[in-house]
Amino acid sequence: MKAAVICSKGIGDGLMMMVASHHLQLEGYAVTTFQDHLHELASFFPGHHFAKRTDSLDLHAFDRIILQNDNSPLSYSIIDHYRSKLSVFYANYEKDKHRPLTSLDRVFDRTKPLTHNIALSISSLLERAPLLTSNGIVVPAGLVHRKYAKRILIHPTSTTPKRTYPAKKFLKVAQILKAKGYEVVFCVSPQERQPWETLLQGAFLLPLFPTLKELALYVYESHLLIGNESGTGHLASNLGIPTLIVARCPKQMALWRPSFLLGKVLTPPSYIPNFKGLRLRENKWQHFLSPHRIVQEIS
Repeated sequence: MKAAVICSKGIGDGLMMMVASHHLQLEGYAVTTFQDHLHELASFFPGHHFAKRTDSLDLHAFDRIILQNDNSPLSYSIIDHYRSKLSVFYANYEKDKHRPLTSLDRVFDRTKPLTHNIALSISSLLERAPLLTSNGIVVPAGLVHRKYAKRILIHPTSTTPKRTYPAKKFLKVAQILKAKGYEVVFCVSPQERQPWETLLQGAFLLPLFPTLKELALYVYESHLLIGNESGTGHLASNLGIPTLIVARCPKQMALWRPSFLLGKVLTPPSYIPNFKGLRLRENKWQHFLSPHRIVQEIS
């Protein structure tokens, strides 16, 4: 039997949907997980096959298909062409927006983390007891988990400005932590290095991680990760590294928070106005989280 798991574009989405891939593999399926970056972590997931998403996937050879809906043309195309053997996982379902549901689809409970929703959904489809949030990750031998007790990673970027804490405030966080005796290391993608080299001016380490594998190996031996809502936070969580995520919306983070190892989420105080016409907490959330407040959460 062959199964296909099609993830949304984000690295975090891919790692979380690997929960479904892992369950399917344990049931005897030969699983191909479609995501553009997970192949860089192939050695962490023995027995799995990875392929990239394309605008038109030929999925006829698969007996079962699991799709993480992302409202993209690709998602709608897959739904229209493979409905009889397709299960669609919806983080949010709107009757007027999405295709009609079938008995194979699952709509997530937004009060629970995504990993829990995926585990429950795939388990119900396979008619098996849930394996909780395991995705079967295996760390290569020779590493020591959290070896560097004073090494704190800061991942200061994300996919959109609305989800990003200001660079200068992250720098202030790093300065406070350094004064407390921590070794602070900034982690960004190769494409993001240039502006951060300019900003840091050699004051903090900024290692080059050519692939996700190199990043994962480094994260695994670190003590803690601080960052925005991003794939790196989910990777750290998946490796058993505590996380502190700064974000704008607690309701959103109830679903999307890193949850392989459940970390902390820091959002603006609830008394900050967020009613229609004055959505300060949503649009100006970065102003209401000080660097000292972030450091307090890890002290």
